[in-house]
Amino acid sequence: MSFIDEVLGNISVMSTDDVIQSMSRIYDEPVDRDALSAYPQFIQDIIWIIDMDTELAMNGIGGLLENSTGRYADKMIDALRHISADKEAETLAQIYQIYQSDLDSERIDELAGSLYLYIDFDIWPLLEAYVEAEKGRYEASK
Repeated sequence: MSFIDEVLGNISVMSTDDVIQSMSRIYDEPVDRDALSAYPQFIQDIIWIIDMDTELAMNGIGGLLENSTGRYADKMIDALRHISADKEAETLAQIYQIYQSDLDSERIDELAGSLYLYIDFDIWPLLEAYVEAEKGRYEASK
């Protein structure tokens, strides 16, 4: 049983924050990112956003795109859309599109400078509201 299954089994007694924080265990107990599709969308979205945030904070936009996380840029963009961080999703989509044709474009760094991590915008309340709603739907479906 993975830690994700454990969280889903205990979700009714967990706060939204606990659910989100629990997904950071992905770095201690790695789960194949390709296997995430077996889990509810909101769980996938939490992990994609944690991956994106961690990579951006540690290695910047170059690290996000060039490391293995770059293979999942489309999933991160979708996760941002799911939590209603539409401007962030559009910016990351533009960056990814440029990156696919011009790895060294100065426009990538320019656009990256407008991502939430580098300006005064906090995506975490959006994630929390999304997870709270989806957690309720998940519990009701069980």
